[in-house]
Amino acid sequence: MKGSLFNKLAVSLTTMLCLMQCCYALPPLHINGTRFIKPNASRNDPETNEVFLIKGLDYQIGGSSAYDPNSGSDALTDEGVCLRDAFVFQQLGINTIRVYTLNPDLDHDKCFTILNNAGIYVLLDVNGPLYGENLDRSNPSGTYDSTYLTRVFKFLENFKNYPNVLGFFSGNEVINDQDDYAYIDPPYIRAVQRDIRQYLSAHPPSNRSSTIPIGYSAADNDDIRLPSYQYLQCNSLDGKTVDTDLAESALEFYGINSYAWGNDATWTTSGYNILNETFGKYLGRPIFFSEFGSIAQTPRTFNQISQALYNEDNGLLNTFSGGLVYEYSSEANNYGLVSVDSDDGSVTYQDDFVNLQKQYASLKLQPTKEADLEAPETSTEIIQCVPTAVTSEYASFGVQNFSIPAQPTEIASLIKNGVSANHTGAILTDYTPASTFSYKIYDTDTKEIDAKISYPSSNQLNAVYATSTSSSSSVLKSASSISSSSSSSSSSSSSSSAQSSSSSSKKSKNIANSNNNLQYGLLSVVFGGLLTFL
Repeated sequence: MKGSLFNKLAVSLTTMLCLMQCCYALPPLHINGTRFIKPNASRNDPETNEVFLIKGLDYQIGGSSAYDPNSGSDALTDEGVCLRDAFVFQQLGINTIRVYTLNPDLDHDKCFTILNNAGIYVLLDVNGPLYGENLDRSNPSGTYDSTYLTRVFKFLENFKNYPNVLGFFSGNEVINDQDDYAYIDPPYIRAVQRDIRQYLSAHPPSNRSSTIPIGYSAADNDDIRLPSYQYLQCNSLDGKTVDTDLAESALEFYGINSYAWGNDATWTTSGYNILNETFGKYLGRPIFFSEFGSIAQTPRTFNQISQALYNEDNGLLNTFSGGLVYEYSSEANNYGLVSVDSDDGSVTYQDDFVNLQKQYASLKLQPTKEADLEAPETSTEIIQCVPTAVTSEYASFGVQNFSIPAQPTEIASLIKNGVSANHTGAILTDYTPASTFSYKIYDTDTKEIDAKISYPSSNQLNAVYATSTSSSSSVLKSASSISSSSSSSSSSSSSSSAQSSSSSSKKSKNIANSNNNLQYGLLSVVFGGLLTFL
């Protein structure tokens, strides 16, 4: 018991010391029912917290083939590249990026500090593309082992203390309709999610009281995406009480990779109407597009942004929580918003970039406070696992009576004792990111852009120690009142930047006082606990 208390006190002491040293950081997001929530002050208060909609892109320069665990670098280790791309993110007006592959042994502190201060949250895939770095969909039982989970746990150790980590993806398109994958893989995805959750519980992040959300990214497949959501989110066999094993292995958010909407698509021809209807019936956890943006017609107009995804009248806004455009840089598949010169590292905007920038800037979404959310008739504290509901959507789906693979002894030992991490990341307090960088940025006419990154004070709220205020499902009283929460990351050209500046100036006078109060409060808690412990 004393050891457990000591661990908790150590976490509290670490947090307190961070606060006293002015750890400037974005407030960690948490989940309330079907929505992501962003604390909007240096305390967690539903009256000021805001609903957060993802406005982002998928980011992996060079693609998975560029990843080399022996190279000493990855997508988020080069300070100059991160400065360059943070500027581009701000000009685009986004608030989130997804990164598919990172090396858990490397130092990412500078890049995460840059992204944090620039107002960018990060969704991370815990897996890698190489053998032993992922769950092999053709042989899940043979690859669910301590070698694989050791890497996953080292990944958690590296990234768990960055407050701008929005969540971890346990898998990407593992379940599909090839061979028998939809039958054999689902239980193992839940097993991995259980193990991640247990590890984070045993070795929690030092900067938040609620754990980092865990989710799954589903393939663009009409047949299996709904049953996958039904299967992965449920937590109760009888519909009356939460089953501990199922709760530990359930997802907390669900991403859908969707390329159904091209330039000439409509609400019905794209199938978005079906998405809205079917997922709306089973909505229990946040849903968003983890990839979107068809290249059936180019350049992409991204009219689904205003017509559907963030549409407050006849769109997905009451069901989905935004999305991530595929993708940042032009690779072999030609989805890129920008081109990156392999020789000098310069970035040139493509027509897709300009069109997406215009779409995001056109959104006029107003903030919604967490307190304005209301629970629907069916609470999602309990989501019943109904095998027939899943198999009625896809007969070959591997429900297997919701039995989760047993945890091997070696994995249980890793969770209990922790792994030896080469690096445990943290936002840097002795590092001030530069506002300029050496790389050149060009517009679509190849005219050089005068590039300077802004670091809004609203991204540097001290002492945000957020916890989920509710586990019940929440919907909006008024769809028109949802905020994209992008103001902290958008450039001055974005319509939401003015809201951010105004909000920041109103809060700045109160931040210092609330930080001081919290610091003294933490001192009391920590030293009071130490006296009890001793």
